[in-house]
Amino acid sequence: MLALWGACAVADIHGAPLGKRGQPRFVLTDIDLSNCTSVLAARDLLARLRAKGRPHLCLLRETSVRAAVQANALGATATLSSDAPACLLRETIGAMLGAGDAPADRAEFRRDVSAATVAFSDMLAAAAAGKPLPLDAIDQGVLSINRAASGASLDDWLALVRGHDDMTYQHCLLVSGLAAAFGSHLGFCEEDRKLLTCAAVLHDVGKARIPLGILQKDGGLSATEREIVSKHPQFGYDMLVAQGDVRRDVLAAVLSHHEYLDGSGYPNGLRGGEISDLVRMVTICDVYGALIERRSYKPALEPCAAFGILANMTGKLDPALLRAFQHMTQLSGKASAAA
Repeated sequence: MLALWGACAVADIHGAPLGKRGQPRFVLTDIDLSNCTSVLAARDLLARLRAKGRPHLCLLRETSVRAAVQANALGATATLSSDAPACLLRETIGAMLGAGDAPADRAEFRRDVSAATVAFSDMLAAAAAGKPLPLDAIDQGVLSINRAASGASLDDWLALVRGHDDMTYQHCLLVSGLAAAFGSHLGFCEEDRKLLTCAAVLHDVGKARIPLGILQKDGGLSATEREIVSKHPQFGYDMLVAQGDVRRDVLAAVLSHHEYLDGSGYPNGLRGGEISDLVRMVTICDVYGALIERRSYKPALEPCAAFGILANMTGKLDPALLRAFQHMTQLSGKASAAA
């Protein structure tokens, strides 16, 4: 979550030193304040980082006078329980850093991206646990994404969500932001834009049922692992059908976003007219998002290189929608350069 406000570094108070670093903009500590050795080590580390006077949130593992005194001695400017819900943690950090460290419009943008991240976290956690998805929270996440995409350039969105450490969250946020911007570029009414963004938000929900060891693997996947990953559209579809109250066109996007117009996609080898416009748009956003995001085994591609690959997918992607999508990204790039 901290990555939403910029680059982050994690320090083990008993581990190797972080090396030479500038003064941090924000500090979050989560240590056992009843352990004198840990407190002294944290105090020494914070002194070396010149963290005194910076916004400092200390997470308390117990509510006691002793813990409060120790947190104050470390220089904490605010405290929260270590089991505080993600939404409260986000709001507190935003109040301490995000809102005060940026102009009002930029702070609002960061709050929207952060709110979307929390919605994704709740959604994927529920999916992984086999629990009902929090549809109301997802709807609020969709609104946050659309608002953020309207209030900032596409490049701003991409730059911020690329800071997310979890690759699944990063990809979902990238694709959802691309979809929100695409709907706006195409002149969609608010309802249709919400539909497209919602389909993008949910498109990879089935990955919550894929083992983390596969999703976060360094390097390429084996044939067996690729087969397991290829089941995520069906997993997501079955999950949403069982839950109910999800639109059929959104279900189609979840199940069919890896289908191609020439019938070479999966899971059902659909062709041409069997693939709706909504699915075609989510597919373009998904493929482009995968190309421009960083992975442990590959660097992020520049837009020009990514569109070179998309252009070579002859017969697989809708050519008219692809041209419109490329035009949108070019306009965003020019707007960012002008700013």
